[in-house]
Amino acid sequence: MSLAYNQIEQFKLDGYVYVGPIVTSDELVALRTAYDRIFAAKERPASFRELGLKEGETTAKLSVMQVIDMWRLDDTFRAVFSKSEVLDMVEILMGTTNIRLYHDQALYKPAFHGDEVPWHQDNSYWKFDPANAVSCWMALDDVDEENGCMRIIPGSHRNGGIGHQTAGRSLALLATEVDESQAVPLPMPAGCAMFHHCLTLHNTKPNRTPRQRRAWAIHYIPADAKQNGKPLPERLLVRGEALVT
Repeated sequence: MSLAYNQIEQFKLDGYVYVGPIVTSDELVALRTAYDRIFAAKERPASFRELGLKEGETTAKLSVMQVIDMWRLDDTFRAVFSKSEVLDMVEILMGTTNIRLYHDQALYKPAFHGDEVPWHQDNSYWKFDPANAVSCWMALDDVDEENGCMRIIPGSHRNGGIGHQTAGRSLALLATEVDESQAVPLPMPAGCAMFHHCLTLHNTKPNRTPRQRRAWAIHYIPADAKQNGKPLPERLLVRGEALVT
């Protein structure tokens, strides 16, 4: 598992790259088992949210289920995002040997459940300066546009940060307007992944199919990254040196 020259160049130009499978079949089974156990638990994790939930609502059929820091709930997730093959790709794309995990998150759209995630740049939430975080978005089920695969606006990261607003009456989501004609869908088989820059515009459509869509996103930052001017020494160092002053 490695990046070819043309994949590296595509990431620089388009702000994303599809890399294919990043786990073995056994690792995929383990991830799915852990994922399902966490979402099926009677007691929700403290980091559980329903994204897209509207003001005044307590539950919403159209929300997207989210759990942040799955690695704290099951070691299977840490084992995958710490794989040397995965970190080798992150190192190349982010341009540093010193890497932290910002966080990981499960984004679950069960069958006939789960609205869209609006068009946005990740850094509209995170506020890193410089904006050089890299995310790995992995499908745990076969995904296409009908059940909510990733969609990208190629090259949008080269325009820098843009304005966002609250997504309708949603309590947790930001959104911005894009030219939908420029959108590129990224259908992929289970176990496969893509990487994208934190300024790359992306979204996912609602899941209106009888197929579930289990996705897992891993967000990496340089070890010396600053958020709103402050370093992040508490974030997990996954490669290299801490570099916090």
